[in-house]
Amino acid sequence: MVDVTCMIRDEFFDSATVEGMLAAPGVKWHRYPPDVIPLWLADVDFPIAPEIKRALINAVQDEDLFYSDDTKTRELLAEKVRRKNGLDVKAENIMITQGVLPAMWLALQYACKPGDEVIVTDPMYYPFYTAVDVTHTKPVRWPLEMEEGYRFDIERLKELVTRRTKLIFVCNPHNPCGRVMTREELKGIADIAVDRRIMVMVDELWEEIVFDGREHITLASLSPEIEDLTITSWGFSKAYGVAGLQLGYLSAPKDVVDDLRKISRGVLRGASTLARAAVPAMLSKDLGWYREGLMRHLHMIRDLCERRFKELPGVTCPKLEGTYLMFPKFNYGMSSSQLHKYMLEEAKLAFSPGSEFGYKGEGHLRMCIATSTAIINEVFERMERALSKL
Repeated sequence: MVDVTCMIRDEFFDSATVEGMLAAPGVKWHRYPPDVIPLWLADVDFPIAPEIKRALINAVQDEDLFYSDDTKTRELLAEKVRRKNGLDVKAENIMITQGVLPAMWLALQYACKPGDEVIVTDPMYYPFYTAVDVTHTKPVRWPLEMEEGYRFDIERLKELVTRRTKLIFVCNPHNPCGRVMTREELKGIADIAVDRRIMVMVDELWEEIVFDGREHITLASLSPEIEDLTITSWGFSKAYGVAGLQLGYLSAPKDVVDDLRKISRGVLRGASTLARAAVPAMLSKDLGWYREGLMRHLHMIRDLCERRFKELPGVTCPKLEGTYLMFPKFNYGMSSSQLHKYMLEEAKLAFSPGSEFGYKGEGHLRMCIATSTAIINEVFERMERALSKL
């Protein structure tokens, strides 16, 4: 990886090269042969902020590797949730998890019994579907239409809710659609949940990655009534490139958190002391330069991708409002699996097949754009050559 101590900050996020990424650890660049550019995993190609690395090294030097209590970390996280997410919470409302995925399973275990119905959008990040499957609950798909700008149609949601609906899953900003939900859309969900006494689980992992001055709104902050029914999860992996720390956290009413702890006893053990040691750095104002530089670079990369997609015949790419995941549709009469295979073999590009994210993802490929301009331009050169042969 690049020695960031010698880098000018403006170059920090545009430093990735194919050779450099192949020399670094991590599954993203090593699942496929070295001549393949990986776009399949939502992991950044940016160096880790030196402040985060320093915090981890200091924790090792201080031998912070024994059993320890997580109260101080939960107090820090509660302060962040009060300040940024508008929820009046304390440490007792916070539960630290190994990433955000456990929160999906915990919410299902808390709110549902086998056979109960769970609202999931289609398309949606596929671990939501997996969690429903392994808990033997029934997914009820709330379709999001590309032709409608992936609008969250509340009237459509009302038609799907029944007396057996026990949980609504929400992902905001949305993976893979790239939508940032509006206050009106969130209020519509909240009104239904409150009226019908339905629990809501919201994944807000992408809260930092929002484009064009849009406002990220925490659903639970809309009213005390919806806050009482909501489990909200966050993490650090997408903004700071630290997925390997497996660090997430959730907020909910104290009685709900107490029950979640009981459900998870003997299965989940929170996060490691090293992961928790990085939290103060990632919440610090000292990383303001990183957060600002990240979004400045992602705006540039997103705009570049939009221009290049407009030059490709037969490709429709929805506007990216949040996340660094684009979800283009390829109108070449091929399924997502066929497109994935073709791009891998012909273009040496590894995407995620859109069908992994639901029926509405068919014909799409999901691609991570959190990389350098040099790599993303090479991606489009390869894509253009491959599509020209179809």
